[in-house]
Amino acid sequence: MNRPSEVVVVPLVGPFHTRFPRYNAVRVREVVKAAEVEALAVAAVPPGALANPGWQGTHEMALPLAVVPWAVRHGMPVHAVGSFPGLPGEPGEADDERDFVAYLERFEAGAERVRRVRGAQAPLEELLRAPLDLNRIVTELLPAIDAQQARRAAEFGEGPGTGWLAARSAVVAERVAALPYRRVALLAGVDDVPELRRALAAMSSPPRLEYPDAALPVEPGVEERTRSLLDVAMLGDTNDPEALLGALRAVDAPEARYHEANLVLEHGEVADARAVLELALRSDFAEPYYLPGFLLARIGQVYDLLGDRQAALRSYRGVLALDFAPAEAVEAAAAGIREAFGVVEPPRHAEAQAGDGGTDAR
Repeated sequence: MNRPSEVVVVPLVGPFHTRFPRYNAVRVREVVKAAEVEALAVAAVPPGALANPGWQGTHEMALPLAVVPWAVRHGMPVHAVGSFPGLPGEPGEADDERDFVAYLERFEAGAERVRRVRGAQAPLEELLRAPLDLNRIVTELLPAIDAQQARRAAEFGEGPGTGWLAARSAVVAERVAALPYRRVALLAGVDDVPELRRALAAMSSPPRLEYPDAALPVEPGVEERTRSLLDVAMLGDTNDPEALLGALRAVDAPEARYHEANLVLEHGEVADARAVLELALRSDFAEPYYLPGFLLARIGQVYDLLGDRQAALRSYRGVLALDFAPAEAVEAAAAGIREAFGVVEPPRHAEAQAGDGGTDAR
């Protein structure tokens, strides 16, 4: 049986993909395509998870947004190989790291250790303020993460204080090594990449490890630029909403209509927002994965604002009937069923709320 002799390690940055236009979800997909691998190993979800639509709730949004749909369309095998504390047979328990830190903070010496570890996060936080590309992620961000994690391991020891990172990485490495392909892409969150590379390199017959070629065309293609525009709209981070609205109107896609409607609604044009959302509903809005839930929840709220309670309830119940909807959309729909919506505030994708601090770039 073949075993991987070459592993291309593709770093993922979770919600920061929406803030990194040169490394957005579409660019990740293009990087994977250019690697010319036989299969994907996904460390962001545990074995068996891909059989359940709920896996799309992963914080590594590039996977359900672009990479996995592309792989499925092209018949490329996708294997979930992640290891997470608290799952059956995996190292550690889900709350070990939190409980360990809380215990240390009860004592002066322990609290000082925690402060030193948190202080080592400063270089990461500074890096993550910039819109990084793949080259800077590989040459700057990953070494900074490695240094921070080394400091954490020195202060806490490997185990609960590190979230069992080394032990979990060894498990993932074994799962990757068991795949029956010669050349595999391993997609993993940046927080996991340094230790995963060490675990793979320490195997008795280690594969050749490489990062993807960062020398793809410098200028993004049309699809990448469109993805970046939609990401900006999702974040709601613009100083020129009129320009954003005009750009969205030039994009023929249901997701663009969703964001357009949100901007229109922010200007108080409820009826116009309904017209835009209904236009999106008459198209194929099955992708991206989060759009059905957000679109139905949003139009339910608009119907409520217009006094059409029955239409609103149908829309909210539609959200709850989906195989998958983001937690924010489910929450908005459930709230709308309990009580008619009356405040103009669109349900926001939590994965677009990047940068909540810490070393976890996901």
